Amino acid sequence: MRAELSLIAALSAIAFLAGDAATAVLCAMGNSEGDVASAALSMAQSGTLLSLEPLPLAIGAACACAVWLVWVRWWERRGRYRKGEEHGSARWATQKEMEAFSDRKDADNNILLTEHAKIRLIDKSHDQRTETNNNVLVIGGPGTGKTRYFVKPNLMQLNANYFITDPKGTLIHDMGWVLEDAGYEIRTFDTIDFTRSLHFNPIEYIKGEADTLRFVECLIRNTTGDDQHSGDPFWENAEKLLYTALISYLLLHCPEEDHSVPGLLSLLSLADAREDDEDYMSPLDMLFHEIETGERLMRVAESSGYDISSREFQPASSGYAWVKVAKPVRPEDDFALASYKQFKVAAGKTLKSIMVSCNVRMKPFDIAEMKELLAYDEMALDHLGDARAKVAIFCSMSDTDSTFDFVFALLMQQALDTLCEAALSRFSGALPRCVHFVFDEFANIGTIPDFERMITVTRSRNIAVSMICQSLSQLDENYGENNAATIMNACDTLLYLGGKSADTNQKIADMIGKQTVANVSVNDSRGANPTYTHNYGLIERDLMQASEVSRMPRDQALVLINGAQAYLDKKYPLDAHPRRESLEAASKRGAFDFKRYRARREGMLMGE
Repeated sequence: MRAELSLIAALSAIAFLAGDAATAVLCAMGNSEGDVASAALSMAQSGTLLSLEPLPLAIGAACACAVWLVWVRWWERRGRYRKGEEHGSARWATQKEMEAFSDRKDADNNILLTEHAKIRLIDKSHDQRTETNNNVLVIGGPGTGKTRYFVKPNLMQLNANYFITDPKGTLIHDMGWVLEDAGYEIRTFDTIDFTRSLHFNPIEYIKGEADTLRFVECLIRNTTGDDQHSGDPFWENAEKLLYTALISYLLLHCPEEDHSVPGLLSLLSLADAREDDEDYMSPLDMLFHEIETGERLMRVAESSGYDISSREFQPASSGYAWVKVAKPVRPEDDFALASYKQFKVAAGKTLKSIMVSCNVRMKPFDIAEMKELLAYDEMALDHLGDARAKVAIFCSMSDTDSTFDFVFALLMQQALDTLCEAALSRFSGALPRCVHFVFDEFANIGTIPDFERMITVTRSRNIAVSMICQSLSQLDENYGENNAATIMNACDTLLYLGGKSADTNQKIADMIGKQTVANVSVNDSRGANPTYTHNYGLIERDLMQASEVSRMPRDQALVLINGAQAYLDKKYPLDAHPRRESLEAASKRGAFDFKRYRARREGMLMGE
């Protein structure tokens, strides 16, 4: 700053002398005949460098002040005036700029977005300028090629273990051979054809009170109770208390073979209440009574019905009595008992209604095929990120029937929870092998509680999450506007494949940003005194307006990466993938059949 002021002072002094001398020369010319050169030479010979006449002094001072005024004006606008960017600085990113986000040494260590846009799956460069998390939000309406241009190419990367939702149940048919040939163990959870599915026991992954609460919350959010009380916080909270009590009882007081959904249904079947008898004890009440008091209702010796002392027949004894079998337990020392006592605060009529709602909510679990599917676990979710694991899990559900969608919400939640916990407890913070969750039709397969918080920490756990939706409004509907915004912000990369949603297209246009463009306005006034003028100026304009987003060619896609300009590119050509031959070979072998795969694998394991 001091040097800058010294420079300005020197320039103002020079301007003063120049203005004074020039004015003096001009005045000398006015007093005598001759030209400028002659007048300047005459002054130089006289040795007069500074004129003390009023006019030259005034002009010199004005020149000096002009220097200071220019500097002050420049100082005011310094750092704020951006030439050519007055109304916006958005522009299209170049291919070279996009390549900086990819791993150019290891092509397999990339998540493929478009033909030339990729992001590193595992960042080995640690360059803050191009470092991103590996969460990707993919938006594309029906028919925009979400599976062909994103899911399949990234499965062919073979750079992680995979957890894939397959709403149509066809993806495994196309990709099963490719993954099996690459050495992957393939697992499926299928509610389209139960015979093609492995077993999944959600109770298996509940390890403590916090897990119980998360499971119950996910269950309530993704199922429907009694229509009369659906959405009522009181009834839902009461149901939560009952489910929490039952699950905790299973884990704390039942043998391990009962830790399953059928075991939970068995406990629920013991619950009952009578509107006209507040003192009635259901079989479930008796179970929790035993925990609290240590007393069990047991059969005792039968009474004859004849009293010898009175020589009269008395009413026959029931043959049952409360017998001490264990030490009593305080509610604060038993999570199941505490939850059940809180639930029992309600009156008999209310309890009856709550139990009806619970039974309605749990009815899809009571289907024979579903009970058998959830009886035990074969998914081994807690080992999905192990160093030597090479696993791909396909979750196939009907895209026309939402009856069992709640099970997939439970599966997704527990997979994420289990792996995040395993990363901390077993692997010092990060999984040895990356797990890539590819959630196709993410907004249509249930709501994961606290997902907006979970997704912010997955990168540090070596977990990548790709969410595929038809529009941004789907996220708002499922998670609420604020939580949906949090989920979007947790994804450093957004891939837009096209669509007709006006709201989504407008938001995409806003994300791309505005540019500064030259504007010419023509004013043509006709009459007695016609005028014709051109006015030139600068205005702002969306780099790509919402209407232009909606008209984007179907073979193009938009890539928006945090910290970079928007990139318009061709969708990823599946035929250009380095492993396209394996996909072509797989197509010649026909559809992948999981039943036959399992038979082959079991044969291999048995040494056949």
